Amino acid sequence: MRRPLAALALGCLLAACGVGTDTAGTQPTPGLQGEIVASEVVVGDQRLPLGILEQNTPVNDATVHVRAFYLGAASGSQMRGQADAPFKGEGLEGKGVYVARLKFDIAGSWLAEITAQRAADGAHAVIHLPFNVVANPVVPAVGQPAPRSHNPTAKDVSDVSTIDSGTPPDDMHQISIADAIAQQRPTLVIFATPAFCQTATCGPEVKVVQSLEPAYQGRLAFIHVEIYRDYKPDPTKRQFAQTVLDWRLQTEPWIFLIDSKGIIRARFEGPTATDEVKAAIDQLLATP
Repeated sequence: MRRPLAALALGCLLAACGVGTDTAGTQPTPGLQGEIVASEVVVGDQRLPLGILEQNTPVNDATVHVRAFYLGAASGSQMRGQADAPFKGEGLEGKGVYVARLKFDIAGSWLAEITAQRAADGAHAVIHLPFNVVANPVVPAVGQPAPRSHNPTAKDVSDVSTIDSGTPPDDMHQISIADAIAQQRPTLVIFATPAFCQTATCGPEVKVVQSLEPAYQGRLAFIHVEIYRDYKPDPTKRQFAQTVLDWRLQTEPWIFLIDSKGIIRARFEGPTATDEVKAAIDQLLATP
């Protein structure tokens, strides 16, 4: 029996995620909600992706500010940081998220206080979302060696559509993660399933990555790993690809950047805009 992959869906999947509504003393706009669009938040400087919804419909025109409180202090909750969270949607066909850059200095229980103000109708809310910060992530983290996975490539199959559910399949199946690391090539790996994505963001995310390929040809290996295997001819019999199990993924899509020594230097969960991915690539290639 196929175990379903957890979905972000501008929504939450694991206990680490939070979902909240307007909790200010007044309630000027009932129905304005927020979500943390991440399955795990790790100690350190982190990207905190957020969804803002009104009556369960995502909105992209809000001004968003986040204050982060650590809840485990003996003296009560402590604000440990704050940041604006601009909307990041370039290349994502309307499926972007708001992104705050925050430092989480200790593992444990945290609270995000999100102030959101819509431009279109003036809707306003202060939203409180509890979430956990972990010291030991399940998914391979920045600074850790990337799993040396032998994901199947176009040379290993007679039909590339068996390892890429996109229509048509893309061209990012020329080399395995293990071989790219062995060749000391800086590498971008995207885990996505365009045909079966529970979040409807995999297809746009693949296009984001494809749009960046020409500018980095010869300097960066691009690898797309399909989430599933054995989906042809009967999609109901699909199973997780071995590489997805190797990387212990619970959601999709994911992007990882790996340096020439095989160390993960950036990771992105869920919708990630073109400018975010490009900036991370430039930083990777600029590092000796």
